[in-house]
Amino acid sequence: KSMGNGFPIAALVTRRDITNKFVIDGIEYFNTYGGNPVSCRAAIALLDVMEKEHLQENAYKVGLHFLNKLKELEKKYDMIGDVRGRGLFLGIEIVRNKKREPGIAEAKEIKQKFREHFVIVQLDGPDKNVIKLKPPMCFSKENADFFCGKLEIIMKEMSI
Repeated sequence: KSMGNGFPIAALVTRRDITNKFVIDGIEYFNTYGGNPVSCRAAIALLDVMEKEHLQENAYKVGLHFLNKLKELEKKYDMIGDVRGRGLFLGIEIVRNKKREPGIAEAKEIKQKFREHFVIVQLDGPDKNVIKLKPPMCFSKENADFFCGKLEIIMKEMSI
């Protein structure tokens, strides 16, 4: 989805020996959106913006900052069982008292409390007890601090 900023486009990265097999076996690869000039132009424009605004570097730096702030909260609150991720794709596992038992009801309550703070989060994982974070690549350290501040408020409310 993000490759074309909403326009239908995809890419495939593979080894030469695999693509050669298509030729040898006479398999024709087809894609409904293959070669769409508008989608291709959108993808090129997106790559230009990513390069110009250093969005990959930003995602890396802000992601580390965000992860470290969340790890600090993990140490403070038993309900946060694990914080994991890379870049700006992060997860906060909600558990019951550090016993690693999934905090399913607690995660739902946290999601609702975030909504009351005008922050939308998603729950994921087999038990839907992981708060999934996938902000845009332009996400800032200030945005991360804002989120962590709201999470801390919610954790304090729920720890009482």
